[in-house]
Amino acid sequence: MPKIIDYSPPWLSRPSPGATFFSGSGSERQPQFNRIAKGKDAGDTRDQSYIGPKRALARRGTEIFAVVDNQIRWSNLATLKDEWQVEVRQKRKESGRGREKERSPAQEDASSQGDSTGKQSSCYRILTVPVYGQIKQLVASPNGNFLAIITPHTIHIAVLPDSSHLSGPDYSPLRLKTFQLGPTTHVIPESPVITALWHPLGLCDNQGGCLITVTQDAAVRVWEIDRNNHWSFDRPTVAVDLKKLVDGTSMDEDFAPSGFGQNKGFSADMFDMEVASACFGGHGYEDEDAWAPMTLWVAMRPGDVYALCPLLPSKWQVPSITIPALTTSIIHKLASVQGDPAEFDDEQTIIQQQYDWLREIDNQEPLPLPEDPLLPSMVEVRARPANPGAIPRLQGPFQFELVDELDELDLTDILVIAAKADVEDLMSGEDGNLLEENPQEGVSATIVCLATASGRVHVCLELDGVEGQWLPKTGRGAFTTPVSYPSELLLLESLETVKEKYQTLNSWPLFTEDVHSRYNFFITSANNVTFLSLSSWAERLEAELQSPDPAGSGFRIKVLCDGSMALREQMIQVTDQEPSAMIPDQPEHLPSCLVLHDYDLGYLLLTNSSSRIHAVILDSPSYADFSLSNELSPFEADSAHQPALIAPRRSAYQPPSILYSLPPLASFIEDNVAHGHRHTLKEPVRLSPSTLDVITAAHRILSAHTHSLERAASDLFRRCERLRSEMRDQLSQLAEVAERVNNISDGVGQAQGQKGEEAQEGNEQTLNSRMSAAESRQKRLVDRYNNIRNKIAKAGGRPMSEKEKGWVGEVDRLSVFLGDADAKADEETAGDLAHRLQTAQSLAKSLLAEVSRVSEEKNATTSHPPSTPGTPTSHHQPKIPQRLQRAKIADAMSMVERESAVIDAITSRLERLTTSFGGGDD
Repeated sequence: MPKIIDYSPPWLSRPSPGATFFSGSGSERQPQFNRIAKGKDAGDTRDQSYIGPKRALARRGTEIFAVVDNQIRWSNLATLKDEWQVEVRQKRKESGRGREKERSPAQEDASSQGDSTGKQSSCYRILTVPVYGQIKQLVASPNGNFLAIITPHTIHIAVLPDSSHLSGPDYSPLRLKTFQLGPTTHVIPESPVITALWHPLGLCDNQGGCLITVTQDAAVRVWEIDRNNHWSFDRPTVAVDLKKLVDGTSMDEDFAPSGFGQNKGFSADMFDMEVASACFGGHGYEDEDAWAPMTLWVAMRPGDVYALCPLLPSKWQVPSITIPALTTSIIHKLASVQGDPAEFDDEQTIIQQQYDWLREIDNQEPLPLPEDPLLPSMVEVRARPANPGAIPRLQGPFQFELVDELDELDLTDILVIAAKADVEDLMSGEDGNLLEENPQEGVSATIVCLATASGRVHVCLELDGVEGQWLPKTGRGAFTTPVSYPSELLLLESLETVKEKYQTLNSWPLFTEDVHSRYNFFITSANNVTFLSLSSWAERLEAELQSPDPAGSGFRIKVLCDGSMALREQMIQVTDQEPSAMIPDQPEHLPSCLVLHDYDLGYLLLTNSSSRIHAVILDSPSYADFSLSNELSPFEADSAHQPALIAPRRSAYQPPSILYSLPPLASFIEDNVAHGHRHTLKEPVRLSPSTLDVITAAHRILSAHTHSLERAASDLFRRCERLRSEMRDQLSQLAEVAERVNNISDGVGQAQGQKGEEAQEGNEQTLNSRMSAAESRQKRLVDRYNNIRNKIAKAGGRPMSEKEKGWVGEVDRLSVFLGDADAKADEETAGDLAHRLQTAQSLAKSLLAEVSRVSEEKNATTSHPPSTPGTPTSHHQPKIPQRLQRAKIADAMSMVERESAVIDAITSRLERLTTSFGGGDD
């Protein structure tokens, strides 16, 4: 869990140059005032409220692209911080030298105005793009060469220059070269664009890349753009309508979405399959599952989740471990289902399709790599297999059960954490040192996180895994029932991130991945940013799943899943939101936050609004092993090892933009007075309809402006009152502590003066007793903690050996023979013991009779001399060797001794039972 070091760093706060980068210009409220002056209400169709994802921040390293006043601004955060540090050093030098020069007010105003203008012009650069409409999303390509600019209905691809061309002495606005994506597809009459994703396995270089667009009507399109081929911006290479694909039965059907101007008709899935968000299941890393980066997850507003696997462009880059991992998995499954084809009919068909798809990849020759230094050397470029097809089968819906939830969840975003790659099976038979050098971290299952409009986050687990599936071709009959069966998601935990009093109607929470761990992420709602971590839980769960000893693992996994799993902490909470510039009745929604970690900038969390910036500097996570025993250190430990007490921090006050914005009447005449009536303003006032309209418009503007000023002033007044009350409370607490200290010291001093040594000894005894009680309590806590830790460590120890297992089995058998049971079962087994005693007694009598008979025969044999073979007695008594007789007698005697011991034990136990029964009757 990262700790907050500082809120709003000074190099991003006013009046530093960094604050002007995120602040709107002086005319940011002019559209609002013009609408108020003209008497327009919030119901105007041209100013409708936008409810959808807002990603107005993008980055390329330490370079930031932000949408301010519907303009794209560029700046380098490292440069902003360096300029602020240079300015601070310069001011310190001037103050240290004591160079105070007398200046006239006019000179001071001119110099300050010139400095502010120069700073504002040198801190950022405006990137001009020919985009119609409000820019809502910015998505930078993985290599940083392209920037997708998304409005509610259109998409433009801008070519980004190198940072050396953007930074320099000339900070004038720069016009970017842009291409409109889908001039007849993504247009205003068509469905709104929900998201645009750069394919993690797409081939991105200086000439083009692969972009996936998802619209609200469940249409998914794959664009393989190329700067040298303008036709690639007009037509997608793959286009599929999920509403048609969900009911598809054959690969030969037409799943393309309806074109521009075509009648779409009515579909029963129009509302159930309204897209909320989409994301890929992985990033193409080597430690992820091979199917994850080619799986597109789509979340619908009502709560269903679907998956498309594999969704690939015509040319895709293959990580080094992908093909070996897929080969091992597919061949192993194919061998397991070939034994009984009738039992695994559908599964065998799916695996056979995967085998054919993989075989075509193996038979290909790698394509030449593009000349791009950012591509890894181990990556190969392959062509997408033509068999079975480019459009996969739609898997899902993935659903989970909620007890206290309505039918529709109203989802807004989805985040999928890929499962860990099974490298052990892949590296079986290879050098084991490779696994030790590169330990695998993560869970062997896919984690799906879903965000709702109310700010609730559902953490789910997908245990079966999503693999490549395709529809059958016509006539083959691959699927007996060609429908998409629902799959189950295991709901682990539901977390609230927004308090009820801060919930708004236009909220659209969005996920942001962390830069340190894929199991950590942030969620940005309308007015706050919350950090969620699953790292510790994932490590413990994977340790139990991979444990060699299965004894007790089910109980421990249940405890892990039933308890609290995610660590949650609120990073930013905006309580004084300003109304939106377009819709004054609704507060402005925060864009999705940015997270970056740099050596100079630190671990920075960043988001903004139209008038201010919200930034938090976090403590960089330490990857060293943390010992929990340090938290319960002994009481006698040195104070230097005790954790330092850090005062709670909160964000500094940032003045509202209304306090430093330009007056609204500065351009009132140019914006609201017709050119033919401007001369009447210099003449005496005449009562006329035109004069009434001018006065009414000015009154509306002044009323709105003064209302905003009153709100800002009242907020500042409340903050000052709260500061005074908090200072008063702290002073009162300090006085109470000082009074307690004085009372203790005065009591000790008075006792010394009045009663001498006896009072002093009594006070010392009181203090010593309190100290010893605190020490003993601390020791008990440490002992309890150590005992619990030892028990937990022993619970997951090594398995028992064969000798130990045999000894336990022998003890169990002896306990059964001896009737070792608890007190409650003694009464039930009394009858069995009596029957066993009678059987043992009869057996003992028969054995004794046999022994006596054998002894008599022996005596008779010894009394008569042995007869010769020719005598008649040799025919009636056979000759038995003496050694064999002695052995038989010894065996019989030992058996008699064992039975006697058993009889004695049973007799004594019956006597104890009889005594206990007799005592109970009394």
